This record gives sequence, C-alpha cells and structure tokens, in this order.
Amino acid sequence: MAAHHHISVRYLHLLFQRPETTLMAWIRQRRPENCRADLADPRLRAHSIQDIAARWEFTHATDFSRSFRRAYGMSPKDHRHSVLDSP
Repeated sequence: MAAHHHISVRYLHLLFQRPETTLMAWIRQRRPENCRADLADPRLRAHSIQDIAARWEFTHATDFSRSFRRAYGMSPKDHRHSVLDSP
C-alpha cells in the first residue's frame, strides 16, 4: 500500500496512529466492504464467491464467510442472490 501511494511504510503507519483507527483495523473493515461490492456487481457474476474473496486476500473460505456474516448478518451467497436475483 505504501509503495502504491509512493510513501514510506513508517509514514503510512503514522497516518493511522489516531486511537480510533489503526491501519490493520481499517484494512479489516475495508476487505469485507470490497467483497460485498464485488458480490453485488453483475459484471462479476461469473466469478465464484471464493475468487472474489481471494481477490481481497481472504485465503480461507470459512474465515471469509465468518467475517462477512459478522459484518452484514448474512452469508456471502445469500447477499449475492438477494442483490443479483432480485427483479
């Protein structure tokens, strides 16, 4: 992330030193959000749920499913069906 934004790793961590947000907490929050958006994207319908999870660095299906359910109160599969299969 630091290299992508052309900043040092130290400076990246300094940006997240506020007590309410750490870099890792922010990343843990964003990953399920990004997966949720991808699961609702009709252009990604051909991609499996695990492919989308892996894209956002969830390497184990159970970890992804647990994280998603904790964040949104439903499974990734149920979310995808509710969004893409609704009229």
